[in-house]
Amino acid sequence: MKKIKKIVNWIFGGISLIYILILMFPSFLFANKLDYKNFSVHYHSNAISTEQLKLVLDESEKLLKSSELFKTEINQDIFICNNFNEFTFFALFSRKAFAINYPITQNIFLSKSSISDNVIFRNAKENNKRTVSGVIAHETVHSLLENKLGSFKCKLLPSWKSEGYCDFIANESSFNKEKGLEDICNDKEDIDDPSFKYFKFRMVTAYLLKERKIGIDKFLYDDFDLEEINPDLKKKYCKK
Repeated sequence: MKKIKKIVNWIFGGISLIYILILMFPSFLFANKLDYKNFSVHYHSNAISTEQLKLVLDESEKLLKSSELFKTEINQDIFICNNFNEFTFFALFSRKAFAINYPITQNIFLSKSSISDNVIFRNAKENNKRTVSGVIAHETVHSLLENKLGSFKCKLLPSWKSEGYCDFIANESSFNKEKGLEDICNDKEDIDDPSFKYFKFRMVTAYLLKERKIGIDKFLYDDFDLEEINPDLKKKYCKK
């Protein structure tokens, strides 16, 4: 019995190691690659137009340049999955997301996308569309935050700061802005909805950076009371 258990553990350990190595070095699974500006994009389909992909990346770069953290020497690896099943393989614990950025390697995996329409989808019934350019910008900002803070401190950053800043730079959220502000103003916030939470984080971040005009260092390193910010947020966005 002990021998069988030991064999099973070895097999499981071997499979886990192979999986980790694939996540770290996935490029051999993707037939095509485009190196353009700050991006190295890996993809399967020959149907993807490199010119259309460049347009998407141009828009991503434009968004990223609005961040104080952006530096021209960064090189971001991006892997475009063909479908939800493939994305689930690369993002086992984030299969409902639009994309995932793994720490340290900073490999970004994108869910099912239409490059020609600049649209990316997540495997969910609602709030399931965003722009590819916005999601690339969002995920690349996670890399910029890790470069700024280091992997450990970046992991400890409150999610409202990390996700809020990423969506602020991406200048979009999957949750409808008009509906989101209406819910905030009417105290109908659905805190269990990740899509709404990201939207709320984005609006709080926008308020701090644009209205209070704090810098990125103060935003990242200082403590803020979200309950204290909420009334000011309503004053800014809610009609009397």
